[in-house]
Amino acid sequence: MEKERKHHWETVYKTKKPDQVGWTQKIPKTSLEIINSFEVDKTAKIIDIGGGDAKLVDYLLEQGFTNITVLDISAEAIEKAKKRLGVKANNIDWIISDITEFEPKTTYDIWHDRAAFHFLTTEEQISKYMAIAKK
Repeated sequence: MEKERKHHWETVYKTKKPDQVGWTQKIPKTSLEIINSFEVDKTAKIIDIGGGDAKLVDYLLEQGFTNITVLDISAEAIEKAKKRLGVKANNIDWIISDITEFEPKTTYDIWHDRAAFHFLTTEEQISKYMAIAKK
């Protein structure tokens, strides 16, 4: 099942442009407002689950956040983001993993997930996700 999900997302990011998928936002306004509402230090550990090629990371960097992790099942999505960010990409901890298989090595101050959870469709996937997030 995980292999099928990974294959699906790799295909999506190889064949679609950002404006061809429904979850792309030019400016992730709501996410930024929520993150900024916590009034955390710019060194706060932030993880963006399913962040792949999304632009949240661009805006977090622009706002001065320095401890950002982006997790996505798709290596293709992460490569697109790295290319877009250029040398700034070196300041991000990039993780290629299915969220249901992710084993966090640290505790995050902010766990951001705009859409990845939405794509989990079985009780087992949801339970795994919740257990990982609670860690």
